[in-house]
Amino acid sequence: MRTLLIAVVALLLAGCSENSVWWKANNAWGTGTFPVSNDGQAALYIVREPAYPDAPAINITVGRQPLVGLTAPNWVRLDLPPKLYDLRAYGPQTNSELIITVAPGQTRFLLAQPTPTGGAELLELSQEQGRKLVRKGERLWTPEIDSDY
Repeated sequence: MRTLLIAVVALLLAGCSENSVWWKANNAWGTGTFPVSNDGQAALYIVREPAYPDAPAINITVGRQPLVGLTAPNWVRLDLPPKLYDLRAYGPQTNSELIITVAPGQTRFLLAQPTPTGGAELLELSQEQGRKLVRKGERLWTPEIDSDY
């Protein structure tokens, strides 16, 4: 009986450790405390990793509409109706385009980063990577996107 009790306690302690699958899924960047998309919309987070203090902002546009000059380590959240979006990231010399389609209930993360050629690019991040970067930075105010886009 005593051996069974010790085994049960050991299993309970192992299940509550930070290395357990449950802990990682529900607490370490899980959705339990992270805002999800609004009903009928998708949440798109655009994040920037920490950079050196003089790093220039990366300007982001949606279609032809300027959105934000993203500085490090900040982020923006867009609540978007489901459809196709043309996003561009502008560096000091060149820009790059990323076309995405969002679906209702989706939460997606994009990383805005400079390129070695003086441009900027947007790369898709995993949920875990995106949430970690969002928690490291501060949210920037962003204007509403025109519904015509």
